[in-house]
Amino acid sequence: MILKVLIINECKLNVRRVRKHLENNFSKVTESRSIEDALRVVGQTHLDLVLLVLSDAKRLCPDFLSVLRLTLGVTPLIGIADNCSPNDFPLFSNNGIDDIIYSDISESDLFRKVHALSGAKEKIYSSFLVKDALRKQRSKKVTIFSNNSLDLFDEDFLDRGTVVNFIKTNDNVSNYSSSDIFLIDAKLNNIERLCANLKLCRAHRYKPILLITDQKHKEKALSVYRRNIGVLDVIDSDTHPSIISCAVNAHIKYKRLLDEFYHEIKRNIYMSSVDAITSVYNRSFLEDYISKREEALNHSAVLMVDLDKFKEINDKHGHTFADKVLSEVVAHIKSYIRLTDFIARYGGDEFLIFMRNISRGEIEKIAQRLVSSVENRLFNGIRCTISIGACYIGSESVKLREAIFIADSFMYISKKSGGNSVYLC
Repeated sequence: MILKVLIINECKLNVRRVRKHLENNFSKVTESRSIEDALRVVGQTHLDLVLLVLSDAKRLCPDFLSVLRLTLGVTPLIGIADNCSPNDFPLFSNNGIDDIIYSDISESDLFRKVHALSGAKEKIYSSFLVKDALRKQRSKKVTIFSNNSLDLFDEDFLDRGTVVNFIKTNDNVSNYSSSDIFLIDAKLNNIERLCANLKLCRAHRYKPILLITDQKHKEKALSVYRRNIGVLDVIDSDTHPSIISCAVNAHIKYKRLLDEFYHEIKRNIYMSSVDAITSVYNRSFLEDYISKREEALNHSAVLMVDLDKFKEINDKHGHTFADKVLSEVVAHIKSYIRLTDFIARYGGDEFLIFMRNISRGEIEKIAQRLVSSVENRLFNGIRCTISIGACYIGSESVKLREAIFIADSFMYISKKSGGNSVYLC
């Protein structure tokens, strides 16, 4: 794994072993011996990983950790804790440390931890999430697959609303949809099948899986990890509870950030595609839709629908009132067309409907029914009418833009003849 790494070593601890592991894997390592130099490097350099030598809690500078964590965003921050009491670990975790190691860590153990955190970071790195990098996760739900209860977590982790469930492996994995993370005891049989079942379950596909092992079963756990079936890390059961708590919290944090990232992306795609007033597709999305469909499909139709005398409604009642009328009319139109039909705001009070797999007779009936139903209803307390121009595409080859132009032209003929009517080509 080729990384850009910063080691912040104000305590001047001997971290030669860790540095050698990284450099042997072609990583570029920079070491800072002061807080000021560290912040300068962080501010000027893109980093994949930061290692911070931790002294005792009395020398902890929360302001420095807060600034460091916020500057790093979601770049993993791992503490090296040789001179620290395990009782101090919750304090480090609460200040944004993602995981804790010792300077004599083996190369394979170091890169498992780095790989798990760096992999998560690469998936979710985004300006949307920087503000959440310091977050300490609450209301966590941890599911542990084991035949026996395991005392793994410290009191600080458990006090933050953590729910820990111990599950026998013969239970259905789909039953734990609310779980944030899965821990699997390496003593169990068929742990490969359990990991595969969790990843194949739609509700769990992107949830972290960690293996908990003792020295006797460590090689078995590492073998499962190397098979690349979804296990992110292997944790020794005799590791201090605060270190396990820190690692589990980090995995939960990155998973939740990933969920928020995709939610934000989906929301932005939706907002950029949908008209804010009528909740149908907007002109931008329509143009993209047309550009990907040069030829109109056979046995389809384009309808252009326009609200008659909409400017008069705007002038008489104001924009807010008119927007409400428009929204209600469009909602009514949507109730008359099929779920598979495409509707978009073409501009102003004009809307385009694209219908597939339909006959000319059906188009005429739907259009006439729409005109009559709008005329006989109140929209925001007033009556209004619509004009429709339609272009039907039978078996002949017609460009979609040509069909739209024809439908639009026929809609204007309908309006000039007094509106409240349908013209079909």
